[in-house]
Amino acid sequence: MKSLNKISSKKQQGNASVETILFATVMVPLLGGLPLLGKISDINNTTTQTSRYLAWEQTISGPNHKSVEQLEREVNNRFFVKPDLLIRTDRELLTGEEFNNPMWTGYGYNDDDRINRMISSDSAPGVEVANRSPDSMAGPLSSGIKTIGSTMASFSGGEWNIEAEGLYTASVSVDIASNKYLNSGFDCSNRETEDVSSCVVRSNTIFVDSWDARNSTHAAERARTFVPAGALEQVGNAIAYVGYIPFFQDIRGLRSDSNGGFGYVNANVLPMDRYSED
Repeated sequence: MKSLNKISSKKQQGNASVETILFATVMVPLLGGLPLLGKISDINNTTTQTSRYLAWEQTISGPNHKSVEQLEREVNNRFFVKPDLLIRTDRELLTGEEFNNPMWTGYGYNDDDRINRMISSDSAPGVEVANRSPDSMAGPLSSGIKTIGSTMASFSGGEWNIEAEGLYTASVSVDIASNKYLNSGFDCSNRETEDVSSCVVRSNTIFVDSWDARNSTHAAERARTFVPAGALEQVGNAIAYVGYIPFFQDIRGLRSDSNGGFGYVNANVLPMDRYSED
């Protein structure tokens, strides 16, 4: 019985050694690669936030959209440099060793930390922005409304500067550098290179309905577009001069001003159902 117990114990010890070796073969690389996966995930999340920022900036910048160069500078200085840097709009493009994000290195710094860098510090992320019409019926319908309104405004003297497109899209691309853990691959220009492992691309879209008005005066100018009498504004101004002759003072009201004239729209008058019965 003792000899059998000894043999069984030796077999169990051998099985445990094999299991430990197999477990370590799988888990050690996995656990060792978790920091690298976390850094790549952080770059993915940052790129997603950047695309949202780009789309939003296009919607609020109005007709004078920011240039691609300005957007590249903003997103690089806000999202892809050291996170403890203050945000300043008057800075040039921040590149170089002193602005490198210390979290985006492979496994820490060494004498030449560029070996482990995951994003090149010598270039800014790629930026693409566009404003176009929706692909559905909303696109042609919006374009037709703008054309009709602009044509009528040219006769009535109104202001019909509504948004004909409004589908703002933004795309951000970042090259992930290759190192001893990440093999070479294709960059964001779809070129095979030994310096880049892969490309991270994130996009965001915001649909904007900018048919709103800045104030009541702007709303009145929009409404005047559909008042055909506005085409007679200059005629009314000419006739109004006759009102300075005695007995013709009543026609002074034909003059175009803040109180009347052809095409005049008063946006501050409330409908009768808004007044109290008291």
